[in-house]
Amino acid sequence: MNATRTTGALSGAIFAVLTLVAFLFNPGPASTDGVTVVEYYAGHDARTLWGAAVVGVAIVCFAWFAETFARRTPSGAAGVVGAAATIALYLVAVGCWEILAEIFGGVDIVNVPPEGYQTAHVIQDVGVGAAHMGNFAAAAYIGATAFAFLGSPASRRLLGWLGIVIAAYRLFSAVVELASNSRWSDAVSTAGFLAFLAWVFAASVALAFTGRRATALVPQPTA
Repeated sequence: MNATRTTGALSGAIFAVLTLVAFLFNPGPASTDGVTVVEYYAGHDARTLWGAAVVGVAIVCFAWFAETFARRTPSGAAGVVGAAATIALYLVAVGCWEILAEIFGGVDIVNVPPEGYQTAHVIQDVGVGAAHMGNFAAAAYIGATAFAFLGSPASRRLLGWLGIVIAAYRLFSAVVELASNSRWSDAVSTAGFLAFLAWVFAASVALAFTGRRATALVPQPTA
């Protein structure tokens, strides 16, 4: 049972690592322009499909972590809603990109009709839009889990305050990503996404460490 609890707690860290690897491996097209999108997925279909599969496994880990966190912390249940919304929107985004890889993977772009480029543009935009809205849900999740740490012993309250700062920045970066088309906003949004992964990783490790420490403090029965 203890091993299961520890694995559930650490599944958040696994999610963060797998997601980072997936997006470094497959960053996606540079813009949502139809021609750019088709050219990218025509030559990166296998990479996109593998990346989507890795993200799928990562999402399973994130769901497991969110449920474990909710059970292990008194006010952690508030984060379940944020986690569910984040998962749903990010899955829509990744699903759109997976569809594009299925449709345009390996095609000769010379043979793609104008309607194909328009379709690619629309699907890519839907995926990007879902990811943008998922960023707000991610900010809500960070905030909910951070407040859960604030109600814990003093040794973990600092982590809670750090989480509040990260949640505020994630919310700020989500707004900037929608409101600005400048290049600096891309850097802000990327940093916000990395901050989300860093928070889940930190919260996961803290939860796992707390569980191990509590187990070690429980008196063992003597013969």
